[in-house]
Amino acid sequence: MMNWILLIMGTIVAVVAALIFGGMLAPKRHRVERGIRLSVPPDEAWPTVRQVDGPPLWCASLPNMRVVEEEEAVRLRLEVLNDDEAVVGLWQVALLPLNEQGNIAADVSTPAVTTLLVITEQTDGGNPVLRLVRSVGTHSMRVDGFLEAVAQQLGLNARAMDVSDTLKYLVSASRAPME
Repeated sequence: MMNWILLIMGTIVAVVAALIFGGMLAPKRHRVERGIRLSVPPDEAWPTVRQVDGPPLWCASLPNMRVVEEEEAVRLRLEVLNDDEAVVGLWQVALLPLNEQGNIAADVSTPAVTTLLVITEQTDGGNPVLRLVRSVGTHSMRVDGFLEAVAQQLGLNARAMDVSDTLKYLVSASRAPME
């Protein structure tokens, strides 16, 4: 009987040690860039996106946040807070106006018909176990949840996506000379 107890305790210690060691190998800094295409112009999406002082009632899974910087209908910079109101991360939210061709509408004479809502999340993880869990696939779950909740609030059915390559393309297409 004593051997079984020692075997179980040894297994538990080994699993905990593996989680801590694996987390220590996971990157401490975390960055995720996700977006969603909304079929409304930025000024229509802005009021929903802006409701982030504390978790919005329609997206209770979000942590508390505090607005640090704001440019109306264009971008927000938010601090992500833990339960003790300490800053644990940063969100940069951008509403990119897209024209009918799907390019960034830089010219005001061409009105935006859709919005690419982009969130870049940056966090520094101290807890090795949480870093391991974050690096195994749930790294964008919080951001995706917010993006899809915004779409749902606007009555749209849209899915969050990785936008790092899309942003590079949009920026280069917007800077290309017009023919």
